[in-house]
Amino acid sequence: MEEKNKHHRPIVPLWFGIVAAASFIPVIVWPWMIASSGAFDEPGNMSNLLLITFPVYAVLSIYLSYRSIAERPYIAVILIAILWLSFGALWLL
Repeated sequence: MEEKNKHHRPIVPLWFGIVAAASFIPVIVWPWMIASSGAFDEPGNMSNLLLITFPVYAVLSIYLSYRSIAERPYIAVILIAILWLSFGALWLL
């Protein structure tokens, strides 16, 4: 019986599922935002590497926060908050 309970799926609050899904919207439109901004007009700019690798960071943050919400909700909320602050910082970049 103990082994059966080990494989159950953790319950994710509805509000967090909505926030996590909303966090994917900037990742999905990221290529269009970067293409329209003209950020790659200057070759060799270090911020170009940051702009390319940022979606990987965003997807990992969303995934890890979604996986940790059941056991460590504060860490999950902090991860999402840092992600949204990063969206704002890169928008200013």
